[in-house]
Amino acid sequence: MATTTRSKRKQMEQMTKEAEENLIQEVIEVNESDLDSNTETSHLVIQEESEIDPDYEVEDSHVLLQDITTLSVDISNINIDDLEAEFLEISKQSKQPPIKTTRPKTSWVWKFFELNKDNSKALCQISGCSKMLKWCGSPSSLSTHLSGTHGITKDIAMKCNEEELKNSPGSSIIPHNYPVQESLTKNVIGFVVGTVQPLSIVENPDFIKMINGFDNRYKIPCTKTLKDRISKTFEVGKDTLKNQLTQVEYISLTLDAWSSPAHLPYLGVTAHWITSDFEPYEVLLSIEELPYPHGATEIQEHLIDLFYEWGIESKITAVVTDNGSNVKKACNEIGIGERIPCSAHTLQLSIGKGLDKIKLLVDKCKRLIIFLAGDKKKQQLKESQIHLYRQEILQDDELEKEVENLICLDVIKVNNTRWNSTLYAFQRLIILKSAIAMLKTTLMNNTNLNICKEGEKLEELYPTVYEWKVIKEMIKLLSPFEAATRLLSGVKYPTIGFTYPCICNLKDRLETDFTSLETMDAKHCRNAMLEDLTLRWNYPQELCLKGSFFDPRFKSLDFINSQEECNNIVNQLKEEFMIFKHNEQSDISIISEKNTDELRTEMASFWKKKEYQSCTNKG
Repeated sequence: MATTTRSKRKQMEQMTKEAEENLIQEVIEVNESDLDSNTETSHLVIQEESEIDPDYEVEDSHVLLQDITTLSVDISNINIDDLEAEFLEISKQSKQPPIKTTRPKTSWVWKFFELNKDNSKALCQISGCSKMLKWCGSPSSLSTHLSGTHGITKDIAMKCNEEELKNSPGSSIIPHNYPVQESLTKNVIGFVVGTVQPLSIVENPDFIKMINGFDNRYKIPCTKTLKDRISKTFEVGKDTLKNQLTQVEYISLTLDAWSSPAHLPYLGVTAHWITSDFEPYEVLLSIEELPYPHGATEIQEHLIDLFYEWGIESKITAVVTDNGSNVKKACNEIGIGERIPCSAHTLQLSIGKGLDKIKLLVDKCKRLIIFLAGDKKKQQLKESQIHLYRQEILQDDELEKEVENLICLDVIKVNNTRWNSTLYAFQRLIILKSAIAMLKTTLMNNTNLNICKEGEKLEELYPTVYEWKVIKEMIKLLSPFEAATRLLSGVKYPTIGFTYPCICNLKDRLETDFTSLETMDAKHCRNAMLEDLTLRWNYPQELCLKGSFFDPRFKSLDFINSQEECNNIVNQLKEEFMIFKHNEQSDISIISEKNTDELRTEMASFWKKKEYQSCTNKG
């Protein structure tokens, strides 16, 4: 201990001596420089003083050295312990880390963070957070907090400029976290799919404006993202539907073959069944382009693959199709379920036979409609309707405002692929008859030669008195068929039960209610439709008649003229019921025997366990 103290004291004396020497040397250097600079001044002072006071004596210039000697003595008298403590304090200060200097904040995270006063911690500026994170020079922990807590990534942050962040109230421009963003995206997908919108709608400025009006924090997905998400949603929905179909016992299908505006053939397949709550349910299984030559063989292969893909090949009871020969042949060769022709489609074929008898009139009306469908003629037809309205109805100037709110009508085009469009076109022409006649007169009386020629063309297309009469009678003749078509096209209720009652009602009306037609064209049309209906529906399908029997409105089968046929249907249903009842009892018996066997096994296991426990307790 004494050795350590002596060594320490010796070390301090050495350090003190070195400090004295250094200090003396610095003072000497300073004073020498001062002495040189003051020499001239001293001489001037001496000269001045000598002139004033002859007794003035110059002091020795070495007085400064005496001061230095005195300073040396004072340093030697310093307490060593005090000097040691001061030395240690200086050493500690020399070992302290340098003061942090903050570099320019260039990272994107500083849009959402601020450093505290000593630059040691970063405070999250997002409203409602105020999280304080340790700042060590790297923004990694800050970015982790933003992405994990607030769902903010670098890409999202770069879209939010700093001025918006400062000027916006709260966190209005801060994007939603992942769960909220995902929920809103699912809603957008549901809207696009449910309303059959184009994928590009998410890039439509009006759509974006509407969504931002609802929530400007939501990031709308782009078209590519939406496409990928819909594809993934489809796969998930497909798996869900497959699981749902496994619980369905019986399924009927509808097949619809059609061509797109680009003349590409497509085949749509829809499944229908009754839920456990006795509610009708339908779902589109497929809509795909048919490969060339889209004959019966190609359709058959497509259907077989589709049935096995969905696992419904053993559940199909009936297939409803149009009357195309390729579809009929494909379904008959597959042999899955009973093929039933679409009632509404078959009915339109009968209507087409009747319209063929007035083809010249229909074609003339089509040309008239095309002539009046142009933009210029639409406006002229509208002006004619307004003029007629003023002439026939307006008797008071106060009703002038009604003209401004008058809804003017346009012609309706005939579309061969849209059922009942000919009837709707005829009805609209009757309504616009007076306006068309006024427009014809106005054009023909115009002094402009070109406009006058348009009037002459309209006069050629304008129906004659006889043709107008035919149109009126055709409207009466086609109206019951239009009502029947709408009834048979329903999807929220089963239509098989009233298919034949509806057809029989149409035949009766054609035979009785339309015998007093005045025009020969209308009579020929009526006869052609009645003949085709009788031909196509002369031999009703037993499945449709059975459906009518189960409908309380038609269970008496009064629409069938043959009592023998009625009795035959009833007897078949009785036989099927007995077979079903026998099978049901067999299933119940099998289930009961199975349950009994399981109960016996469980009881035997129970008593065996009891015996084992009893023996154990005795032992």
